Amino acid sequence: GNTHGGNTSSGTSGYSSLNYRGAYGNTNVGYSRSGDSSQIYYGMSGGIIAHADGITFGQPLGDTMVLVKAPGADNVKIENQTGIHTDWRGYAILPFATEYRENRVSLNANSLADNVELDETVVTVIPTHGAIARATFNAQIGGKVLMTLKYGNKSVPFGAIVTHGENKNGSIVAENGQVYLTGLPQSGKLQVSWGNDKNSNCIVDYKLPEVSPGTLLNQQTAICR
Repeated sequence: GNTHGGNTSSGTSGYSSLNYRGAYGNTNVGYSRSGDSSQIYYGMSGGIIAHADGITFGQPLGDTMVLVKAPGADNVKIENQTGIHTDWRGYAILPFATEYRENRVSLNANSLADNVELDETVVTVIPTHGAIARATFNAQIGGKVLMTLKYGNKSVPFGAIVTHGENKNGSIVAENGQVYLTGLPQSGKLQVSWGNDKNSNCIVDYKLPEVSPGTLLNQQTAICR
């Protein structure tokens, strides 16, 4: 927020004010004094967008704007936007956008919760005049694991693809069978593939260890069958 204040040389009058720009709107509060009288004033302003996924509140709206959609990534700061962060559902409004130009929307990865990771932190949109452009971010919610995969007496081959659940993007196995996985439930199955025949595919049944909330990365070895 910003504060302002002052008083005259006689000391009989003066003013002070506080302006705050937040994710859900702007607030201003002020106090003025003149002679024997004083006055307190306040005001609020904001905007709201109703969209297919619900309602999102924000700062006062311009003609062209961006709706940020990052389900699961709540309270994440938007880079280069004063006071704007995603709400409890992972949505936010960027109230002003440049029409017919590339608008770079960037989420601050340092403000993510420990169990959340984004597939990408920057999305570019090109809105038309008067439009609400949507910047969609895919958040992986769950455990982060550096897993070493074994198949028989050997490591799973370099370059194998590991997928889990609805996440079909896949993670690539590095040397020595190691793969970094995000968004894992506490237990489940992993599909591992490095070819088309039955001897080039296997399944991992895994269970993550119970760890303290401050543990950012689990490490474990798993057998692929």
